[in-house]
Amino acid sequence: MADLTQYLAAKYNKMIGEISTDLGRTADDLANTQNIIKALKNPDMLINGVSLTLDMVQVMENGDIRILPPPPAPDITETCVKAPYEASGVPEKNGKKDAKDLVNVS
Repeated sequence: MADLTQYLAAKYNKMIGEISTDLGRTADDLANTQNIIKALKNPDMLINGVSLTLDMVQVMENGDIRILPPPPAPDITETCVKAPYEASGVPEKNGKKDAKDLVNVS
């Protein structure tokens, strides 16, 4: 009978390699999913520079989870409003009293 030690060792090593690859991929997916759940629960964790919301999480048909890019930031130049004192034409005093008021304090 022929010596099958090398043949069986090669097959065994190939199986162990495939199993290790599958387990490694599963562990990476689990860590990614845990980070997504933590980010959803904690708004201080930033994903792509913004807080993660549920509408940014997309579950694919094959079970993978993908994070969609954040919506574009609003253009703040359109929402800025002039301060009331500028709109009325009255200069801002910032709590300072006139010279007349300072003289009459005593």
